[in-house]
Amino acid sequence: MKAVTLLVAAIIAGVWWYSSRGNTTGPDSEAAKAPAVAEVGDCVQNKGSDGSPDMEVIGCSNAKAEYKVASKFESECKPGQSQYQETRRGRVQFEMCLEPVAPK
Repeated sequence: MKAVTLLVAAIIAGVWWYSSRGNTTGPDSEAAKAPAVAEVGDCVQNKGSDGSPDMEVIGCSNAKAEYKVASKFESECKPGQSQYQETRRGRVQFEMCLEPVAPK
């Protein structure tokens, strides 16, 4: 009987934990702002530096938009474009070519 009670309590705790995590998939979630989810035509802002970029996807109508994604998974970008890569353990996870957004 104790095992059944503990199992039910664990299930209730798991459901509570999962439902209390907040919205992790909505447009304002951290996952939705990650550069890996950016599509061609999306805009990004560099919250880091040129030497250590920290890109975040933002709306193109936002005055803070600095770059527009021109292409993804390209090994070479066209002249005037910047290349952004994210690596893990020395391996490229994804890369994209970025065009500067005209100042508003």
